[in-house]
Amino acid sequence: MLTERLSRYFSLGFEAKPSPNDPPLMLGRKRPAPRQNLLWEISCWLLVTAGIFLRKAIFIADLGWARANLSLGALLASAVIGFAVFPPFMQWFNHRRPGSGLAHYASAFTFGFFVDLANLAAVKIGLHLRG
Repeated sequence: MLTERLSRYFSLGFEAKPSPNDPPLMLGRKRPAPRQNLLWEISCWLLVTAGIFLRKAIFIADLGWARANLSLGALLASAVIGFAVFPPFMQWFNHRRPGSGLAHYASAFTFGFFVDLANLAAVKIGLHLRG
């Protein structure tokens, strides 16, 4: 039961659900192979982590780049944050847009980037409200 819950949480929803109205397909594969689904999921996990991680080195106001903000600790923290917030978004996105494509890659990286940007904005607003 725990294994089923964990696999359902970490699955990003790339596996197509069969429909009872679908006619049987005689030629080729109807759904992507499990290995292909796994590759899509791993690449999306890496992209959301990269989005969070690389945002830390970009100063948006002056379009600067600070390599000093990139560290192994920041990379690991980015991966943990990605594991926490990414699955519900990607499951929703895959429900709205079934099938794998470039939009899935772009949304994964963009989601990670804007999660970190929203965190930065919340910190700055919180400091401003404190006075």
